[in-house]
Amino acid sequence: MSERKRRARSHEGPHPVDVIAGRNLHIARKLAGYSQQRLADEVGLTFQQIQKYENAKNRMALSRAWQFASILGISFSALVDGADDILADSRMTGPHFNEWLVLYARARETGQLREITALARHVVQLCERIPRKCSQCQ
Repeated sequence: MSERKRRARSHEGPHPVDVIAGRNLHIARKLAGYSQQRLADEVGLTFQQIQKYENAKNRMALSRAWQFASILGISFSALVDGADDILADSRMTGPHFNEWLVLYARARETGQLREITALARHVVQLCERIPRKCSQCQ
């Protein structure tokens, strides 16, 4: 049975590594100033295929990932940066996850990652102490 059929039958979402690779592709593409169409044109695909990679609807072949990394001027490993930190059963989801990844990339680029991480940790700890009725913590 193919992976697609197996996933459809078990109602699982995409594999977390595919989510990370897609989101990292999205971030790298945006930071490089490429539209989905421009990147697609450079590799001989449709923009819909780029969308599917970025949304983890389709898995990206290693050779395709290498091609994207070369075009976008990033290391091949940058496309799976963060995959070592996930648990085997975790799911990288949520309405603001992509925004957090973009902020992470910007913080890393500016050399402020340690400080911003400490600040975010402090905010989360404060929100954990406040009853869930706080609208800013929901």
